Amino acid sequence: MNLSEPLALPCGAVLPNRLVRAAMTESIADRHGDASHRHERLYRAAAAGGPGLVITGNVMVDRAHLERARNVVVDSWTDDRALRRWAEAASAVPTIVQLSHPGRQTTRFVNPHPVGPSSGPAVALGGAYARPRALSVLEIAELQERFVEVARRVVDAGFAGVEVHAAHGYLLSSFLDPETNRRTDPHGGSLTNRARFLLGIVAGVRRALPDSAIVAVKLDARDDDELVELGGWLDDEGVDLLEVSGGNYEKPAMVGLDASGSDLAGEHESPFWNSAAVLSKEVDVPVVLTGGFRSRAEVDEALASGVCAAVGVGRPLAVRPDLAGRFVRGEVDTLDRPAPRLGGPAPVRALLGAAVGAGWHRIQLARTSRGRGPALRLPALLAGIDYSVGDWVRSLVERPARMRRARRF
Repeated sequence: MNLSEPLALPCGAVLPNRLVRAAMTESIADRHGDASHRHERLYRAAAAGGPGLVITGNVMVDRAHLERARNVVVDSWTDDRALRRWAEAASAVPTIVQLSHPGRQTTRFVNPHPVGPSSGPAVALGGAYARPRALSVLEIAELQERFVEVARRVVDAGFAGVEVHAAHGYLLSSFLDPETNRRTDPHGGSLTNRARFLLGIVAGVRRALPDSAIVAVKLDARDDDELVELGGWLDDEGVDLLEVSGGNYEKPAMVGLDASGSDLAGEHESPFWNSAAVLSKEVDVPVVLTGGFRSRAEVDEALASGVCAAVGVGRPLAVRPDLAGRFVRGEVDTLDRPAPRLGGPAPVRALLGAAVGAGWHRIQLARTSRGRGPALRLPALLAGIDYSVGDWVRSLVERPARMRRARRF
């Protein structure tokens, strides 16, 4: 395999190349949670950049629980015309919508009553998160139906498919993780039980969507035996892609940092290389490895050795969307990531390091959505403050109206 080679998926869709524009948080929805004209501009640029597949930033299935302010939400309040405009703007390449629920990783400013598989400690980041309560069995069933309904609506709007987000510490990931799932009912204990929620969603989505629609799932790098078993079950449910990444808010490997805020180091550029290799060896469904890639040599090795069938790239394309096509065509050999790193003591880096990286790139995405070029000299600390404090303020201001709509829904 090589990067410019098309990738045929089980559903019949064909990706023109094997570079996937990975999902990144944007926070550019309007105040009602609808896709805006800024989404159209951003995703038109992303598609024109030349990746083989585009995955949107996470779209929320529950208005009461957002990853952050100004996420897109799809429910009975949603403006379907805005969804259709967004899908049309991104249609130059296959584009799928990432469906997500943040679970315990929603700040107290968004919702002071987060939910998770079990009651337990809050996310340990500066007191910004409240202790979650355990979802009831009825609530789990209702959320399962929400995922399915949202999938149907976004595909009806014109998107090529969906990705169910079961990574990065969000709700479905926390159900899979025995550290956060301590339930004693049929949704806890064995992997069979911990995966019941996710598998029910995927089975429902596959039934609800046309056979030609792409159904992907994003998973954390985890215990190899569990990852392989879970991947096999998802393969049996008819998924078309399995994306492997990793990390969460407290262990931000997804932005290249360890729990102390220092850069991750390993044998390969991607910290999830070994997990993807194990999974690819044992399942038939194509595997996408996302996170850490910088050089053409590492990408070529991952594809040629069968570690993955495609590579996911996020942060470099947030700065320069056109880098995707240039990298695929061999015009450049490096995926530059110009974001500054936060200095200072380890506790400060651990608290703000992930916010700085994600915040700096979120601002670059926001600039593209306004038709502006990147702000390469944006200070690290300013990006971190915007990502955290700025989001808290926006969340508090917009929460009353959003929660009224959530209750009425």
